[in-house]
Amino acid sequence: MATAPRKRFTFECDDITPGLNQASADNRNLVWKKWYDSLISQLATSEYRFINYGYLGSEDVSVDPAEEYVRNFIGLYQRTLRGADLAGKDVLDVSSGLGGGALWISRNYNPASLIAIDLSTEAVDLCNRWYSNQSNLKFIAGDAESLPVSDDSFDVIYNVESSHCYTNFDAFLREVRRVLKPGGCFFWSDFQSRDSLEEIQASFVSAGFTTMEFEDITDGVIRSLEYVRGEISDGSLDSNLFIWGGDTDSIQEVIDEFSDWRSYHRCRVSLDG
Repeated sequence: MATAPRKRFTFECDDITPGLNQASADNRNLVWKKWYDSLISQLATSEYRFINYGYLGSEDVSVDPAEEYVRNFIGLYQRTLRGADLAGKDVLDVSSGLGGGALWISRNYNPASLIAIDLSTEAVDLCNRWYSNQSNLKFIAGDAESLPVSDDSFDVIYNVESSHCYTNFDAFLREVRRVLKPGGCFFWSDFQSRDSLEEIQASFVSAGFTTMEFEDITDGVIRSLEYVRGEISDGSLDSNLFIWGGDTDSIQEVIDEFSDWRSYHRCRVSLDG
């Protein structure tokens, strides 16, 4: 992979854990919003467009030369959407972050429209400025557990590495079901504890979805993390482009957690028409 552009900047990222531990269940989303707004407000002049662990597999990922250094992060979106037909469809991205995935999908999958929703108003404002030339892409602010869109609005919905932040996963799935058109598909990926897998699968069923695929992609996510850690360590990647900065020990801790108790899955479900 090519090296990342060397645009220097610094940012601070506080530990969110104490705030989450002290917050009531009703206020956890507000804690996340404040944390993300604070982080993203510092990234306006950066080249960074992704907040995920990435995925490296055997599949070819179509990227422009300028996107080469984020190939693995784009790869997680491609793997999540494996088997998806978005051409001419109305698509929803729930928790779109810095919008790099939504931009790549809007260009490469040719949806008629792609609405990207994020809890962070800072992220939404940045994305609407950064990607204003992409005519089929729009960013709006909203809560994944109370989506600000109409019933039966979208042919395809996807959600990448975000749902672990939600206060109520079941409420999120009910909202996805509400806004997904009959016959539509929902694509999801995230990390979780191995002990929670049965509960997560049961939640999809309880929400009224038919599960078409449930796939363990942990190995590819670990390969991505190991790549980022190695490239930052030897100076091939600018550490300021990544949420870890130069803290490769933290990346290793995440890798160790996947070896111990974490796993990473993608899921494709449908809503029968």
